[in-house]
Amino acid sequence: MKTYLSPISLILAGLATLATAQTELRPIQKLMQARAGWMKAMNQNLAAKNLAEVGKDAEELSKQAAKVAGGIEGERKALSQKVSDLAKAVADAAAGGDEAVIKTRLGELKATCVDCHAKFRDK
Repeated sequence: MKTYLSPISLILAGLATLATAQTELRPIQKLMQARAGWMKAMNQNLAAKNLAEVGKDAEELSKQAAKVAGGIEGERKALSQKVSDLAKAVADAAAGGDEAVIKTRLGELKATCVDCHAKFRDK
């Protein structure tokens, strides 16, 4: 019995280590986390009426999405370009101080994210 106990405890310790180890995020996960961060920040800054920060975050999102769209094809490209265009529209509305347009475009942006996730996430 004692001869089996040592290998079994090593295996269990190894499995426990694997279960708790952090894994590196895939590049697409890093992109999506950045996008989620910008979306959250834009909504919070809009609620605080800090339109300059809304515009800044929208510009960053637009640039990132356009860069991603430039390197992919098909429907993923179209959806990334749509995210870029909508984020640019948010930035333009923020520069003009138009909260109503910002809210509308942010809603469209969120719907685009939901649509893309429904089609491609974890597939």
